[in-house]
Amino acid sequence: MFHARFGPRLRHPLVRLLGGVLGIVAVLGVLMLGLVAFAALLIGGALWMLFNALRRPRAASPRTPHAPAADKPGVIDGEFTVLRNQGNHSGVSR
Repeated sequence: MFHARFGPRLRHPLVRLLGGVLGIVAVLGVLMLGLVAFAALLIGGALWMLFNALRRPRAASPRTPHAPAADKPGVIDGEFTVLRNQGNHSGVSR
């Protein structure tokens, strides 16, 4: 099995314990730093969204006029564009 060694193995039990405790403290410190960074980004993003929401007033949504044909069952209301075939551009040979 592969083991990475970064120096001589410490033999004294107190030095090994101190090394383990320092390693755990380092890992906890990195985790806390990440947690603080995450909280700062979360609070900053919330403040930014609040600032933008309060800065510009909401525009009134445009209302479409009520179409009487939409009240009839089986009628679909929509817009369309008529495309005329100018020659044989469909790629189908006849």
